Formats: sequence, structure tokens, C-alpha cells
Amino acid sequence: MKINLKRPTREIHLDLNSDHAGTRTELEKNPTQTKSFRLDADVLESLEIESARRGTSVNSLTNQILRKWVNFDRFLQDFGTLTLSVHDFIRAINTLDDDTLKTLASESGKRFPKDLILFTGQKNDLKTCVKFVETIICDYMRWANYHSTPGENEVVITLRHNYGSKWSVALESMLTSMFETNASVVPRFTVTDSMVLMTIQKPLDAKPQASARIESTS
Repeated sequence: MKINLKRPTREIHLDLNSDHAGTRTELEKNPTQTKSFRLDADVLESLEIESARRGTSVNSLTNQILRKWVNFDRFLQDFGTLTLSVHDFIRAINTLDDDTLKTLASESGKRFPKDLILFTGQKNDLKTCVKFVETIICDYMRWANYHSTPGENEVVITLRHNYGSKWSVALESMLTSMFETNASVVPRFTVTDSMVLMTIQKPLDAKPQASARIESTS
């Protein structure tokens, strides 16, 4: 008697693109490609349940999951990571005094973002650092909730979390070190127990600077 050990599968057609958490505009979206996959039936069922819970489509949810793997998860094995529950994480950082916490966070800000940015072949500049905060730190690692307000001369980034005052201290130190090391920029901070507000001055445009110099010498 033969026993069929194969799992039941279902076919799914996906339009794959680079849409990231629904934040890109139509002009910023990459072209889509339609692919057909066979997924285990229980996997597809879980995707359908989760997409309904989130109020999105299976296609959009699957694309977000794949993009996270492409941009982040596949590199983790080369860096080494450890997963902790929020409860254990908060307990751990609350045992540290502020000076020790700032030192550890600053060292992490110098090393980890730069290593991951260079490892993934990206340019090490201000734009990449801002995207790193939004995508890696907030969307993928869930260190905080991200909100940004771009202005004419500066960008204001607000990071909200529920991890307590120690985590705000750590985020400020880590981000300060990260932007100084990778973009030669020193952000300004406003910090509370549940929020880190970071203000970044935009680089001056080259053309207005040149014009000003010509006028001053005439």
C-alpha cells in the first residue's frame, strides 16, 4: 500500500513589485511582473486569513513578506541575531545604567547600519540612512513606529514606541552615532519616555551656494 505524504497545494498568481508598506506613489513603483506559484494549501489559507485581518489583499501581503526577505531577512544569517520577547527585552535594558546603555547603543550605531548598507551594495549617504531608519529599524525590526515630515530645509522624523525611557535613550545614542558615521550629519533630538523626535538638516544645494559666492565677489 502506498501512502501519499505530499501536502495539498493550491496555485496562486501574484503581481510582484517593490511596493513597500503602501507608502510609495504610483510614479515611484517599479514595474510589476505576474508569476504563478504553487503553495501548500495551509500556507495560502493562513495568508488569506491574515490579509483579511489586515484589510489588504493576499497579493499585497505576499509581496510585502517577499520584499522583507529580499531586503533584510536573507542577510541576517551573516550578522547573527537573537529574538527576545518584548517583556524580556525591556527587563534586560532596564538593568543597565544610562552611561552603559549609551555606550552600547553608540557602538551599535557605528557598526550595524554601515555594515548592512555596504553589504547590500547601497550608497552610504544621508538618503540611505533615512531610508534605513524607516525600512530596517521601523518596518522590519519593529524598534519603533515611523512618521516623517519633510520641510524645505530639514526633515523631522518621529519614532514612537512602548518600550520605556531606557529605549528612548538607546535610540537617541544609536541614531546619533549612525548619522555621524555614515552621513557626517549631527541630528537634533527631542526625547520623551515613548518618543524620539529627530530633526535632520538637509544639505545645501550646490547651485544657490555658487550663485551666492559670485554675488558676494562682484
